[in-house]
Amino acid sequence: MNSKNKAGKNMTYATNSTKPSSTNPSFSIREPLISVVMPVYNARTYLLHAMASIIEQTHRDWELICVNDGSTDASGEMLEWFAQQDTRIRVVHQANTGIVGALNAGCSLAKAPLICRMDQDDVALPNRLQMQLDHLRRNPACTVVGGAILEMDCDGDPLAISRLAVEHEQIVGQLLTRRTGHFHPTTMFRAEAFEAVGGYRGQYEWVEDHDLWLRLAQRGQLANLRDVVLCYRQHAQSICWQRSAQQRSLMNELLREAYRVRGEELPQHLIAEGSQVRAVAGPGKWARAAAKGGFPLSTLKHLRSLLQTDAKTSYKARMAVEASLRLLGGAARRMWSGERSIGVPQFPEWEQRWSRELATGGSLAHVAASLREAVPT
Repeated sequence: MNSKNKAGKNMTYATNSTKPSSTNPSFSIREPLISVVMPVYNARTYLLHAMASIIEQTHRDWELICVNDGSTDASGEMLEWFAQQDTRIRVVHQANTGIVGALNAGCSLAKAPLICRMDQDDVALPNRLQMQLDHLRRNPACTVVGGAILEMDCDGDPLAISRLAVEHEQIVGQLLTRRTGHFHPTTMFRAEAFEAVGGYRGQYEWVEDHDLWLRLAQRGQLANLRDVVLCYRQHAQSICWQRSAQQRSLMNELLREAYRVRGEELPQHLIAEGSQVRAVAGPGKWARAAAKGGFPLSTLKHLRSLLQTDAKTSYKARMAVEASLRLLGGAARRMWSGERSIGVPQFPEWEQRWSRELATGGSLAHVAASLREAVPT
């Protein structure tokens, strides 16, 4: 998005995140090619790996805009520490506005012609930026490109590889029938198109990505890569588990609007009624997912966790049998597909550097004091 767009008045910024540094020889005064936007809220547990996965990308011409949306844990300190390590990282601190406010704030600061979404608890594969950049260069009519994901559990252990439709017509068909068109944190889109459609809309918070894709589909082509570009963390705190009833109601309104804009009426069978709540995720579901994905160690881990719960014995037995049968097929598919080498990237060097920072105190005390004084509440 053009740099002329102004950030909100309740924002504060990392003071050193745009200064040249000898620790980052790739620094350039020209505008970057890709702006990675990451909203952050109380992400201390997973944030290090998300940040490191962008820093270690094979493509180097990027900026990372982190919007600290009123975190009350140590997320702000960690973001500032990362900004000191790499001058391509910009940190914005603001009072909590929610996901749409944080996303729009970050995108409004983007200097690059391409905006890449990233979530605080996910891990990008090393060649993610390069693969998606190559696709957009080859396909100038494409406004959004996503990709496949390796689902992982809260511990970072693999569960399954998931793919979506890859062609524009198929993706739009999915979107118009209440199904997922893009995995949101895998997407890269053109800043000009994003600005032209008005960005994310607050009235559709919790389905804001679905809304954005439907509007961008009217300006260009949507696409997904078959390649895995991201490790996507599944846990019970995810929005899809916590706000499923609210999402269902918002989706009804969104689809009515989308069909109306296209001169059609929303088919009755696509209207979700009732207030049913999505079943809470647990070890049984994770065991089943890992088995289908062909990951035996993850399957065994979650089956062991299930046995330690107070679930009914019949349910435990059914899940054990079902997982065992699924694992046979899942392991075979994974072996013959050539995907055995795809795993969750690890960053031991960054973990060690952060541990040393915590042990020595370093600049964290100064950072924490500055944040207490500067961050709006």
